Amino acid sequence: MKRNYLVGYDISDQKRLAKVAKVMTEFGSRIQYSFFHCFLADGQKSRMKERLTEIIKEGDDQVMILPVSERQLKEIEFVGFKINLYMEGIIIV
Repeated sequence: MKRNYLVGYDISDQKRLAKVAKVMTEFGSRIQYSFFHCFLADGQKSRMKERLTEIIKEGDDQVMILPVSERQLKEIEFVGFKINLYMEGIIIV
């Protein structure tokens, strides 16, 4: 079963940052510069974590993977311009 995740990262090196961003575009949709919405099955989440672990430097970088329910996605509020969050063909505005 697929689940929704919000993934944010703080990468201290520009080369690693670019690599992490590239990997994340394969697994989700960019919400903000270092923040993605992903709709992943367990295997996809594991592959994403493996790929990110190969790139980041554990003592300097951080990736945060937050599980969010469909209800929580609907309750996300934006200040400023809004972004549509997609999940399984549904657009949440």
